[in-house]
Amino acid sequence: MSSVLVEDVSRTFGDVIAVNHVNLRVERGEFVTLLGPSGCGKTTTLRMVAGLEQNTSGRISIGDRVVSDAEKGFFVPPDHRHLGMVFQSYAIWPHMTVFDNVAYPLRIRRRPKAEIEQRVMSTLRLVEMEKYAQRPAPALSGGQQQRVAIARALVFEPEVLLLDEPLSNLDARLRTQMGDEFRALQKRLGITSLYVTHDQEEAMALSDRVVVMQGGHILQIGPPEEIYQRPVSRAVAAFFGSPNLLDARVTASEARGEGSFEVTVAGNGWQGQARAAEKFEPGAPVVVLLRPENIRVGDQAGNGAPMSWSGKIVQAIFRGPRTSVTIDSAGQKLNVEAPALLGARVGDEIQVSVPPGGAWAIRPEAV
Repeated sequence: MSSVLVEDVSRTFGDVIAVNHVNLRVERGEFVTLLGPSGCGKTTTLRMVAGLEQNTSGRISIGDRVVSDAEKGFFVPPDHRHLGMVFQSYAIWPHMTVFDNVAYPLRIRRRPKAEIEQRVMSTLRLVEMEKYAQRPAPALSGGQQQRVAIARALVFEPEVLLLDEPLSNLDARLRTQMGDEFRALQKRLGITSLYVTHDQEEAMALSDRVVVMQGGHILQIGPPEEIYQRPVSRAVAAFFGSPNLLDARVTASEARGEGSFEVTVAGNGWQGQARAAEKFEPGAPVVVLLRPENIRVGDQAGNGAPMSWSGKIVQAIFRGPRTSVTIDSAGQKLNVEAPALLGARVGDEIQVSVPPGGAWAIRPEAV
């Protein structure tokens, strides 16, 4: 399998800059997800790697081969990049059977009939669709069509697999199931994969690394847990869920290892400790990130915890496995993901606290 290297790549459409000086490396066998809101440039980046869009600056390489260099006017068309691609719409041909859909990439490459038979059935077994080989494509469910699209992308053994929101047309339960199945398949095959989605949970569950994009720029690249729990900016923090972002000032800062610090912070009527990626001087303003699920509620809240609040429940939404609660503490609103059987109602007074390591501090001006 090959790596993918994107070097200082941009794409403009007239006066609109869709992708702005993006640098990214996807290692061999790695699963990397481009994540961001609509219009952030993630799909355009994927399409430039595929050769469906031509970069207006920068260079793209697949393995040891340069496939696009804007400065030299060099461009390899999509059909010569040896890539597999799965689209949001699946692009399954309705007039063909499952077998013929998957066989198509091999037939246009003029592979021998016996090889086509062997490789198609082998690939259909990978995605557990071999018993549907002769079924007409229109007779398939959405999840089955998605498996056929993946099989068609894999059958000619591409160097890299590109996926553009392939699960977005499925219902929530099937989306989770198919995502888990595809991730297991990708790990088993060790195929280099570049994936596009706007679904944060999907990106967290599937990826080795996540690339958060906004306005054509990359904001942060890292493993899912790092992106989620240790964002570099307010914009990255705010992209995931309903975080609590509290203004505070640093009263003390102490190193806890290379690139790790513990800072003591004080806000409006509260104080406590937070982790940080850099040293802050006393008096420096910070934004403290508290993920709703990291806040302890009621009986879970530690007595005398250094970072704690008392407040009134102003909203409670039952979501099955959990209850989303909003607490008003002296005018400070806190979003909390509480146990489903919390037993508290709107208007009740409640105590909440943050355990050690549950808070993260960043600079307010970080973008």
